[in-house]
Amino acid sequence: MEYKDYYKALGVSKQATAQEIKSAFRKLARKNHPDLHPGDKAAEERFKVINEAHEVLSDPGKRKKYDELGANWEEIQRNRDYARQYAAPGHDRSDGGDTIDLSDFFETFFGGRGGGRRGGSREWGPFAGGRRGPAAKARGDDLASPVEITLEEAFHGTTRRLQLQTEQPCLRCGGTGMVAGHARRAGGRGEQAVGMSPCPECGGQGVKKVQRSLDVKIPHGVTEGSRVRLAGMGNPGVNGGPPGDLYLETHTRPHRLFQVKEHDLVCDLPVRDDEAALGATVEAPTLDGRVTVKIPPGSQPGSRLRLKGKGLPKLHGAGHGDLYYVVNIVIPILSEEEQRLVQQLRRVREQQGEAANPRRALLS
Repeated sequence: MEYKDYYKALGVSKQATAQEIKSAFRKLARKNHPDLHPGDKAAEERFKVINEAHEVLSDPGKRKKYDELGANWEEIQRNRDYARQYAAPGHDRSDGGDTIDLSDFFETFFGGRGGGRRGGSREWGPFAGGRRGPAAKARGDDLASPVEITLEEAFHGTTRRLQLQTEQPCLRCGGTGMVAGHARRAGGRGEQAVGMSPCPECGGQGVKKVQRSLDVKIPHGVTEGSRVRLAGMGNPGVNGGPPGDLYLETHTRPHRLFQVKEHDLVCDLPVRDDEAALGATVEAPTLDGRVTVKIPPGSQPGSRLRLKGKGLPKLHGAGHGDLYYVVNIVIPILSEEEQRLVQQLRRVREQQGEAANPRRALLS
């Protein structure tokens, strides 16, 4: 199989940080997107390789295996697991001296590199010093699931029932992906296992996809893009290894009143012209109910009023952000009585001359 240099595909060094890999991927994906090159097979292939490289290098576990084993790390790792499984005690059955020879299996998967008998035991060439022993335990894969929540749920915390597609070891092949055929023994003494072939139940994968319902608790204080780790809720381990983790990727829906700036909230606060001019105490919304807010006399459009600690909570009990009200002065439609009063106010201001002219700075 052709070796693919994922670092070269993204134009980064092997020491590149996660952020550098992410930035390079975004730049190249925009440049090589098939929609920009309709009918260009070369562009499609470049885009495919770029996505493949990002998928591996952006995952710390996959990147480590790629650095160790190369572009075919998945197949090599799977074959290693198969080798360990079938080199384990219990897979060479013997009754009356008949022993199953697994060399055909190793030749199939490793191109005839399996070693022969030596001193009554097998030692397989692809695995230096790898004599038969217990099948290696392996940690299960991590899972990620996007979760959409409201701003109120981010403030108070919530629970969700998720429908996840996870992997479970195949019961027929015991998670190995291979099963043995059977043939009658010479002399009619029962059957013996002969040859190895991919398990028809799981297609040789060793695992089957299953749907799982899971009730999860989302803590208060998560924000857009937060990752909540649920230890041990990922795919099960191999050969009794520990399970992986589940990561919830939270996304908050837009709110009709509040904008979010990290853990701070911003709310547009309509104020009458007289309230802004004379000052007032008004009711205003928060995510935790209504509060009273003092409007200072002479407040101008766009003025910001801060309520400390009324923003979103921070994870791990690290306090709250702040809530900011932005003054929006509303000019009402006046009744006849209000018009007469405003006319009197206008005459008073006209008597003040230029001192009452808001445009004097423009005209000087």
